[in-house]
Amino acid sequence: MKDICRRSAKRLVRLAFIPGLTFFVCLFACRKERRKEPIGIQWKNGQATAIIVPTAFTETIPDDSVSSLVTINIADQQNPVAIFGSFEPKDNGLLFTPMIPFTRGMRYEVRVHGTYAGGFEIPENPTGNAPRVTAIYPSADTLPENLLKIYLHFDQPMREGLSGKYVKLIKNQRDTIEGAFLDLQPELWNPGRTVLTLWLDPGRIKRDLQPNKRLGAPMQPGTHYQVIVSQAWTDVHGKKLAKPYQKAFVTIAKDSQSPQPWQWNLVTPTQATEQPLTIDFKESLDHSLLREVFTIQDSNGAKISGRWEIGQFEKQCSFIPAKEWRTGSYKLLIEPRLEDLAGNNLVRPFDRDISKKSEAVTGEIALLHFNIK
Repeated sequence: MKDICRRSAKRLVRLAFIPGLTFFVCLFACRKERRKEPIGIQWKNGQATAIIVPTAFTETIPDDSVSSLVTINIADQQNPVAIFGSFEPKDNGLLFTPMIPFTRGMRYEVRVHGTYAGGFEIPENPTGNAPRVTAIYPSADTLPENLLKIYLHFDQPMREGLSGKYVKLIKNQRDTIEGAFLDLQPELWNPGRTVLTLWLDPGRIKRDLQPNKRLGAPMQPGTHYQVIVSQAWTDVHGKKLAKPYQKAFVTIAKDSQSPQPWQWNLVTPTQATEQPLTIDFKESLDHSLLREVFTIQDSNGAKISGRWEIGQFEKQCSFIPAKEWRTGSYKLLIEPRLEDLAGNNLVRPFDRDISKKSEAVTGEIALLHFNIK
């Protein structure tokens, strides 16, 4: 008897030949097909703030491995870079919330074990609304005179290479501070071109460097400043900003001290609840790093899944677990690259006096212990 197999999308059809007789045998479940469930997009205030990855995509992935084995990337990149965000198990799949909303008009893909699993596209704004600045960080209105970075958040992809023309630092509402920002080309955009990092010129901030001696620091203490974003800046489709934007603040004395994790306050939740673990830093920290540098582990070293939310003025951060807390001891791991607003990280101050003897630096991850009762 000869067998010839033909595969269809849902079954295997076998043609069996016996002398004088031909018949068909359909063998189901020859190959389990993944259901073509769509990736759901969640919207809030006109922005794509999260997606639901169907269970069929991740059913073989253990809960504690999701963040390392499942990634969301911008589509059609030669070297895909994972988008920062958090995963949360749901009844209908896996909820992924990006650090900033997805960008309209862009295609994204879901990769599992590094392999393409599915894609989705965020539709263009049907009303053709002009782009907007959604946030400027740091958000506080009192900042150190040696502030190092400013983050501009937009709701649509913007044209690159224009920040020097359209972003100005104004002193006392009248004087433009020339050369305040470092002229970087290419500029420091996120992959979706919706978040721009602006550096105040480190050469003018650090003592004894030539730009500092020649031009002085960009800002002085006890002074009013404004970051002005011109309405003339356009998005990738050539549309101007809906309006000009500004952030006003007053400078205080220079911050030359590294963050001190052992002085932070931890407000611990109660067992058998999904209450947040809240961390009070007692100072504003770098907004862009706060969702990247923290990890929570249980007493066995297993990572606790959940999401981070940043509090007012970036002085607090809360961790909401994906599952209820269990009684026991836990560790908060803090990467040493965490910075305050002046660029001082856990390892060393940004502008330190090299003539003074300092303690040895290990660069190790900092640990804070807490208990759930």
